[in-house]
Amino acid sequence: MTTIAIKNVHQQLSFRQLTLGVTLNAQQQLNNFSFSGAPALAPALDDLLMSKKADSVYVFGAQGVGKSHLLQGCVLRAQEMGQQAIYISCRELIQIPSVQANECLEGLESNALICVDDIDHLINDRQWALAWFHLYNKLMQQSHHLVMSATLNPRMVVCHLDDLRSRLQLANVFQLMALDEEASGRLLQEKAQQKGLHLTNEHVAYIFSRSPRGLTNVLAVLDLLDTASWHEKRRITIPFIKQVMAW
Repeated sequence: MTTIAIKNVHQQLSFRQLTLGVTLNAQQQLNNFSFSGAPALAPALDDLLMSKKADSVYVFGAQGVGKSHLLQGCVLRAQEMGQQAIYISCRELIQIPSVQANECLEGLESNALICVDDIDHLINDRQWALAWFHLYNKLMQQSHHLVMSATLNPRMVVCHLDDLRSRLQLANVFQLMALDEEASGRLLQEKAQQKGLHLTNEHVAYIFSRSPRGLTNVLAVLDLLDTASWHEKRRITIPFIKQVMAW
């Protein structure tokens, strides 16, 4: 999505709808997320989704550890439970001028669950931080829930509003650790099986030897192989992986 100048109300509403209307990936479910990097997180999220009390969870970790998968999975689970829930990507939201922050977030407190990805991309701007502070308070007053992700611990994240920083620190904080290669390989094979593909250990080793590091990158390879396999009606082999990835 490209940055645009918002000149009138119609454009403002259209841009807000595009930014907040992120299409969820149906494959990003909590039941296929690997919690091995933060085992205590799974029951904490279960408790949050079942709770009738206001609560929040703050998850932090390096890029590629699965934060977006986790947050989208929370929204999908909440929707399956009949709750109104929304996923917001702050990497998209930051494209809206901060003078419109309050207007953009207006009314979102009606959601039982809001999952905010990469919140640290916004709260280093005071106007966005103030808008999120007000939304946070409205959510908690209505006994609703908030799940946030960021790169850094809330004590270290850049936030130009001390009151919001204190709210972030009140959340249940978890660090997501990167999976080692063995665990990443198992996860890759599980996701391949969900797509109807069979990845042998040899296939996994070959992908890891050629793909850029990081779970996000190898999962992107799997998506390309899945699409190519479906179109060409071919099973996964080393020569096929070479052909698709031009390795």
